[in-house]
Amino acid sequence: MQHRLRRLGPIVATVAALLAPVLVAGAAQAAGATIKVVVNGEPITTNEVTERAKLLRMTNRMATASVDRMATEELIDEKLKLQEGKRVGVEVSDAQVDQAFGSIASRLKISPAQLAQGLASQGISANNLKTRIRAQILWQQLVVGRFNRSVAISDQQIVDALAKKQPSAKDAAAATTPDKEGTTAEYTLQQVVLALPQGVSLEARMREAEALRAKVTSCDGLVEATKGVREAIVKPLGKRTEDELPEAFRGLLASVPVGHLSKPNRTPLGIEMAAVCTKRELKGDFQVRSKVEEQLRAEEGEVFARRYINDLRRIAVIDYRK
Repeated sequence: MQHRLRRLGPIVATVAALLAPVLVAGAAQAAGATIKVVVNGEPITTNEVTERAKLLRMTNRMATASVDRMATEELIDEKLKLQEGKRVGVEVSDAQVDQAFGSIASRLKISPAQLAQGLASQGISANNLKTRIRAQILWQQLVVGRFNRSVAISDQQIVDALAKKQPSAKDAAAATTPDKEGTTAEYTLQQVVLALPQGVSLEARMREAEALRAKVTSCDGLVEATKGVREAIVKPLGKRTEDELPEAFRGLLASVPVGHLSKPNRTPLGIEMAAVCTKRELKGDFQVRSKVEEQLRAEEGEVFARRYINDLRRIAVIDYRK
């Protein structure tokens, strides 16, 4: 949860900074609501649009005539994001939303109750802001999940970006030319843990681990291969560079062929092995490469997110009421 809120940090900080000067008393109560838009059968009311428009004016210092339209479109996007989350089974808990809401209040040096009161004084319900927060957290999860499965940053993209960003030809060559000090191994791993049940000796368990190791030749068949082994767990570790490996595996994977398991290692969890699913050498200074790759992924992620919401809009039934 903390990791997710860390990624929401810039949103929390921006909202908090922009709300600070305008949380003062004096807004009139909202009038009765009518339906403004229906999104896949779910209504958005005129009150919701009015409140969101006020929130946009506060946070973005907007005073244009088009702010109501922008508020309407933002609420439509939120409906689509929340509906998509429900469709794929991704949820954001009330606790996550309350924690993010509390973080905004904390940055303003007030309590969540005072923040809600300040919003209400401007004719904005706390629920309107919380809905926005919920949709933002959910959207990050949806985009990251789909993006990681369908988008990959190639070595050539990184090399091209490095060539553009390096301040000199010498630095560019150092970042893109392989040498002993300028390469880092990156692995895609799965972790195999054989627990140590009571009454089973370490030697016997080691023999089971070695037998499993001799049998596994592909990550695709790893789960099936462990079905006959008592209390065996297979867990994906994802991509790790050599310096990011768990302590138990450092220095052990260089000689492990792709598709095979590392030597069994006794740890507090039991007997651990790592299956090497992919392996590649990353050229150049790893910290520079890592930063460039992160920037490329952020740029690709923004494009992907825009395409994702446009796809949801394209297949949605959106009924604008007069």
